[in-house]
Amino acid sequence: MKKIIFFSIDRLGDYLIRSNVIKKISDNFDFSEIICSEKNYKLISSQKYLNKVVLFNTKNKIINKIKFLINYFLKTYDSAIVFDGKNISTLLLFFVKAKFKFAFIYRKKGLSNIIFTKIFIFFLKIFNINYEFLNSRDLIINNDNKNYPDLYKNLKIYFKNIEKKTYYIEESNILNYNKFFERYILIHLDEKYNDIIDINNNFTKSLNEFKSYINKKIILTSYKNDFKYYKNLDLKKIHFNEFNHNMNLHNENFIVENLPLDHFQNLIKNSYVNISCHSGLLVHMSLAMNKKTIDIINKNDEIWYNNWISSNNNYKKIFKSNVVEQKTINQILSQIMYEIRKY
Repeated sequence: MKKIIFFSIDRLGDYLIRSNVIKKISDNFDFSEIICSEKNYKLISSQKYLNKVVLFNTKNKIINKIKFLINYFLKTYDSAIVFDGKNISTLLLFFVKAKFKFAFIYRKKGLSNIIFTKIFIFFLKIFNINYEFLNSRDLIINNDNKNYPDLYKNLKIYFKNIEKKTYYIEESNILNYNKFFERYILIHLDEKYNDIIDINNNFTKSLNEFKSYINKKIILTSYKNDFKYYKNLDLKKIHFNEFNHNMNLHNENFIVENLPLDHFQNLIKNSYVNISCHSGLLVHMSLAMNKKTIDIINKNDEIWYNNWISSNNNYKKIFKSNVVEQKTINQILSQIMYEIRKY
């Protein structure tokens, strides 16, 4: 039996931008195993093509590192690939036995980091471990760009069936929102709205004005949101367990709180357009399902975020700040309305 192990101990968005590469590589093996974090475990464990999904709890790093080093010592695979650039993942790569080993490694600024990287590469070569560099944020912002999805696809050198497609995500078993296909706009709220200058006082009014110009129902979602702007929103907040799926009953703007991932996936799939302040989950899942996606970002983050997004006609950026000024929530929603009308 041909076996492969992947390491993806990072965030959900990180997994999604390499998901099709992992799927295509898995197709070459009889058994595929992946080690992931609590942040991406739910989605990864729902992907049926993976035979074994192992959780590395990043909240108990020291204990888990020791446990994993013991459990994987001289464990045998045909191939082992580290995608996440984490120290524990790369260390485990030295511990397991595999004919083919590959690691993606983050390259950082600074003399000490350069020296450490050279020493590290020396040991990778001794142990016959192939590697590819991923640039850290400080290098990317200084215009040393490397698009992560494209770099993962460079594994085509070793696995010929890898294609240009970035995402692979299996259908959710939840079908609740299919009957409302493209009848609503989905806006996901999280901590990244907090730096919009008047968000604490003007969000409700701006949302209501926005709705009056959009011929769609608006559904807002959020997960464990304790920020002041969110508490100040004068909108009905509906916990997932109380959510009545007959959305015709809800003519006003409302917020659905704490949606499970499989419901959130189906809600994203059936929306007309998905909007967030660069929630990695929403942005990448929306693009994975070929949905219109509007990303609200700061202008000075544009280079960094471009590094994570493959070229995609469904992806539009709205700036909540530029070099000289911050935008009000009303200005931001006006820009979004303009983009929606172009669809």
